[in-house]
Amino acid sequence: MRFGIITDIHFTAGQDKETLCESVLGWQESGAAFAVQLGDLIAGDPLMALDELKQAKSVLDRCRCTIRHVIGNHCLAVPEDELVRYLGMERAYYAFTEDDYRFIVLHGMDISVFSRPRTAEDLELLEWARSSPGLHDYCGAIGKVQKAWLKDSLEKAEKDEEKVIILSHFPLLPETTDLKHGLLWNHRDISELILSSTAVKACFSGHFHHGAHTVANGIHFIVLPAFVDQGSECRFTSGTVELAGTTMVVRDQQNKKLLEVSLE
Repeated sequence: MRFGIITDIHFTAGQDKETLCESVLGWQESGAAFAVQLGDLIAGDPLMALDELKQAKSVLDRCRCTIRHVIGNHCLAVPEDELVRYLGMERAYYAFTEDDYRFIVLHGMDISVFSRPRTAEDLELLEWARSSPGLHDYCGAIGKVQKAWLKDSLEKAEKDEEKVIILSHFPLLPETTDLKHGLLWNHRDISELILSSTAVKACFSGHFHHGAHTVANGIHFIVLPAFVDQGSECRFTSGTVELAGTTMVVRDQQNKKLLEVSLE
């Protein structure tokens, strides 16, 4: 199985679409079964956010395969309900299966300065984050209901002997980000669930524009470089992920192998 992957496009209204079109074409030529957009699809200009969303989606819609969206912090310049509806998502966090893999999509802005806490526990977490100087207000957390759903999803995957790949806009481990970019507010709670699961094989994230990779408890935590920084030293725009047997290979837009790892 092969799927396309891209993160942190930060699309602005009226920008040149050529490079993003090339990514879409590359996924199609590779035979990708689907593609993952890992969040921050738009730049999030308060006055232009909806136009940014419409223009970015018009390019991604040229892809013949399904696009699986992850919500990032910049995306919420468009109200969440409207964003979810426009992107064709049932809700901001969800799961889907391809072959013998279950992909679990997390919503890291479930609790944030943009949202209204759903439970007393969520409100307490938000107030704690706001009073913690080391946590950025452009990041967020996973709420009580979503956390319970994640726990149930991982337990079901173990029972059904499914292999799991986690998709999250925010990095989930401190080793895969820096102080400037930050990470999921309640990353310790969420990473504890993930690291204790025998089903999880890999986690893909964005947000940290430089990219990173580490391994914990045999799980690969991979943060992809940002599309928006394509002219920088990394020059990564998008890529593909191949899953064959117990091997996972990540390639860039020029089909250059960036990473090959065992998922055993």
